[in-house]
Amino acid sequence: MTQPPPHTIPESVARDAVALLLDWQMQAEPDSWERIRRWRAQHPDHERAWRQIEATQQQLSGLSDSQRQLAHQTLRQSKYGRRRTLKMLSLLCIGVGAGWSVSQPALLNPGQDQHHTGIGEQLDIALPDGGMLTLNSRSAVRLRYTAELTELHLLQGEMFVHTGTETRRAMRVTTAQGVLTPLGTAFNVHQQDHSTEVAVVAGQVMLIQGPISEPHLITTGEVLRFSNSELLLQRPLLAADTAWRQGMLIADNLPLPAFIRELDRYHHGVIRIDPALNSLRVSGSYPIEDTQRVLQSLSHSLPITLEQRSRYWISLRPAASQQK
Repeated sequence: MTQPPPHTIPESVARDAVALLLDWQMQAEPDSWERIRRWRAQHPDHERAWRQIEATQQQLSGLSDSQRQLAHQTLRQSKYGRRRTLKMLSLLCIGVGAGWSVSQPALLNPGQDQHHTGIGEQLDIALPDGGMLTLNSRSAVRLRYTAELTELHLLQGEMFVHTGTETRRAMRVTTAQGVLTPLGTAFNVHQQDHSTEVAVVAGQVMLIQGPISEPHLITTGEVLRFSNSELLLQRPLLAADTAWRQGMLIADNLPLPAFIRELDRYHHGVIRIDPALNSLRVSGSYPIEDTQRVLQSLSHSLPITLEQRSRYWISLRPAASQQK
C-alpha cells in the first residue's frame, strides 16, 4: 500500500476540524472550545489540522450568518447531510481532496520554537517582527512564525510582549481559554489554573476567540481575566501586574494564601500554610529573587512562625502567642 506523503492530513481529520470550527462559530455546544482543545491533544494530525484551519479561517468567517446557519442545520440533519456539507466546506475553504497538506509554499522562512523557564528564571526572546518576549518563572511558550504571522502559544505561566515595528506581520496569542491579537502594543499574559489574565500597558489587545460572541477590545491601562465560559473581571492596570519584570512581587492588602501562591512561583521547594492564617493580609514590595528573605520578613511583620524542615520545605503556622 502506498504511504501518504509526510505531513498530509487524512480527509476525515480535516472534516472533523471543519465540523468543530463550525460548531464553535455557531456556539452549538456550551463547551465547544474545550472540545476543540481535547480533540487537538488526541493526535499530532489533529493539531496540524487545526493549525491549517486557523490559517484559512478567514474564508470560513467570510460565510454569511445565513450560510453558516444553513450549513450547521444540514450538519445536524443526517449523517449523509453532514458528510456532504463537510465535503463542500472542505473543498471550498481548505482544498481537501485525497488528503490535506499543511504545507504553505507561499510562506517565507517558516519556523517553530518552544521555550521554557525554570524556577526563578526569566528569559528574553527576540521576535521575528523586531519585538521582544519575556518569559517569567515556570513558564513555557511555543513560537511559530511565517512571513505573515507570528503565533505565540502560552503553554503555562506568564509572558510580557513588546510588539515590533514590522507592520506587515500579524501576531496571534493563544492560551487555554482563548485567542488574542495585539494592535501595536506592550502587554502581559498570565495563564492561570482555569483562566487567562491580560494586562495592556500600551496600545490595544483584541480577544478574538474565547468566551465571547464578538471580539472584545482591551485598551491601554486595562486588565481582563476570562475563563473558557465567561469574562470574569475587567479592572484598571496596577503596578503589581507587571512588577515581576523588575524582580518584585507587589501586594496591596492581598490575602496571605494568595500572596504565598504568587511567591511559590519563584520558590525552590514547598511552602505550606496553616489554614488558621487565611485571614491575614499582606502589603508591600518584595524581591522575588530571594524567597527565603521574603518569608523571614513576613514572620517579622505578621503573627506567624516559620517551621523549616529543610531549606526546601517550609511551613507557615500561627505564632505561639496566637495559639494560646
